[in-house]
Amino acid sequence: MCNRVSIFSSSDISREGLAHFLRSEGFDVFASIRSIDDMADTAEPFLAVIDEPTPILQADAVEELKARAPGSLPVILAERFDMESMIACFQAGAQGYIVKSIRSEPLMTALRLASLGEKVMPSDLVDMLDMRPAAAPVPVAAASDLGSANLSPRERDVLCCLMAGYPNKTIARQLDVCEATVKVHVKAILRKLKVRNRTQAAIWASSNGISDPAMAYLA
Repeated sequence: MCNRVSIFSSSDISREGLAHFLRSEGFDVFASIRSIDDMADTAEPFLAVIDEPTPILQADAVEELKARAPGSLPVILAERFDMESMIACFQAGAQGYIVKSIRSEPLMTALRLASLGEKVMPSDLVDMLDMRPAAAPVPVAAASDLGSANLSPRERDVLCCLMAGYPNKTIARQLDVCEATVKVHVKAILRKLKVRNRTQAAIWASSNGISDPAMAYLA
């Protein structure tokens, strides 16, 4: 069991409340940080509780954390259940996805399971399985073609990197820009393509004439 925990949240109240709760249950909360950008790279294993309310940013947070701390076990705390975001988070390397409406006892059980290396999913998923029809991963409302998306040359480069599965840190190094700039480009790409996450953007690109990730100007 990985007993060491780091909490990531932009809310001071949320961080303090989670830290108190986890310490009362025997976890070693060694860090409580506003942003993953503020942490130092490490190879040490730890459970990472990421309080990120915005679905479109959750998978990015997981990817960024795994790039900076490969041994971490990221668990997303979401305001509400979002199927596409949950899938993207697990594809990015998440250990768990938990909806905040969960009661304290099941929350602690879920975190303990995650710390033991088990994948943790919300009960909302069971309800969705009976209701959700099979559908293409990219929404119907997505941009119809590459021309209508109106991507800039640099945004196309970043999109190609997303197709290759690169995290923001790798994209920044390959394109010789800072990670903050990559985040801005990714947000713009998702908005212009009218998709919800990086996985959908990559699928959209494959379906709309961008078939070779090497199109990006990689070093």
